[in-house]
Amino acid sequence: MKKLIQFLMPVKTLAAMVFSGLMCAYVAAGALYGLIIYPAFEYTVPFIFVIQGVVMSIVIAALWEYLLGGFWIKKMRYLPRLVIFMASMTVLLTLGLLAFIPWHTNEAKLWLIVAGFFIAAIGAFSIIGEAYYRLTGKKYTK
Repeated sequence: MKKLIQFLMPVKTLAAMVFSGLMCAYVAAGALYGLIIYPAFEYTVPFIFVIQGVVMSIVIAALWEYLLGGFWIKKMRYLPRLVIFMASMTVLLTLGLLAFIPWHTNEAKLWLIVAGFFIAAIGAFSIIGEAYYRLTGKKYTK
């Protein structure tokens, strides 16, 4: 039970941060999409996007903690674990996009923008962290 709590507490916190970032990115992308690309696009956040955001945030946080937090792969260096994580993120976001295929095309385009932003942001933060640890020679600790 103690191990489960030790795993779930960081997942809960990270999922809340990911969900906040996802909703902020989605609102910003929707506003920019409506302003720049398609002015007739009347933007609202559909309820299904919120539900999908919650589910994806929990899965992303669990993947992060499981793969990068040292719960599963402890001896592998950070960069190969990051590659595995980014590949699993790409699969997850692709499945999220496929869920929106029956929806209107503009919302699917908007989902592509948000998914691309998320992959780029997480990849950039992780690569910057990897470079920092390699340059300073520090070890990964919690």
